[in-house]
Amino acid sequence: MENTKSIGICPICGQGHITEHPFGWACDNSKKNDDGTWYNCKFVVFRQYHGANITEEDVKTLLATGETGELQMCNKEGKPFIGKLVIKEGKVQLAFPPRYLEGRCPVCGGRIKVTGKGYSCENYFKKDEGHCNFFISSTLCNRVITEQEVENFLAGKKQILDGFCSKAGKHFSSLLSTTIEGKVMLNSTICQCPLCGGEIRVGPRAYNCSNYSNDDVKCQFSIWRTIDGHEVTPEEVKQLCDKGETDEVIHFYRKDGSQFDKKLKLEDGKVILA
Repeated sequence: MENTKSIGICPICGQGHITEHPFGWACDNSKKNDDGTWYNCKFVVFRQYHGANITEEDVKTLLATGETGELQMCNKEGKPFIGKLVIKEGKVQLAFPPRYLEGRCPVCGGRIKVTGKGYSCENYFKKDEGHCNFFISSTLCNRVITEQEVENFLAGKKQILDGFCSKAGKHFSSLLSTTIEGKVMLNSTICQCPLCGGEIRVGPRAYNCSNYSNDDVKCQFSIWRTIDGHEVTPEEVKQLCDKGETDEVIHFYRKDGSQFDKKLKLEDGKVILA
């Protein structure tokens, strides 16, 4: 049996009352016009949207403010997302509240907004003075860029990202970098090779000299990305190549799990622990 208790005035026709029904809440404004036709206000709020159960309090908030609070929803694939209901063009429609990352734009200091296409500085959308070019696409070279990876990048952490794929189908690893203008790009170069002066680039398994394939030089200098249980960072590679050793001692691990501390050093063109 339908509940005829009114919980508010219809925001569309301004005359009917919003009452509860088995399917949800709807305007009760239905009357006969002078020409014999019937007028029916079709404003309705259903009990469920994208897996979110709508309560009476949600409907009251919608009627009072034009939108609900944030609701936990899910798409057809079952992936959760945050949405809300708004009144637009006489209907209840789905909207996405803006979400921002904790990190700030490295170019202008603005907040980073999560969008359907990626991660944009809030000033990216300004067309006049104050416009900022900083933007990271959610997908680069057939690889999804996660929110945590962007957070790490904004915090200044040099993190190696694996799993990129070129148009030719070649898999490669790289790092995110930013130009002065705010353009974000992939950059695999870490530093200069201490043996031949070529570029040390990060690969899926090691940091390799760019002259490895150069028949005139054929430099074979490389540094494994993992050495005795330690993941060698881009910062450590740069220190090793620029200074001949890392700044700090590093925790390494033997096969039995015991820890030992050493520095990475260069000796006769090879990487050693000392």
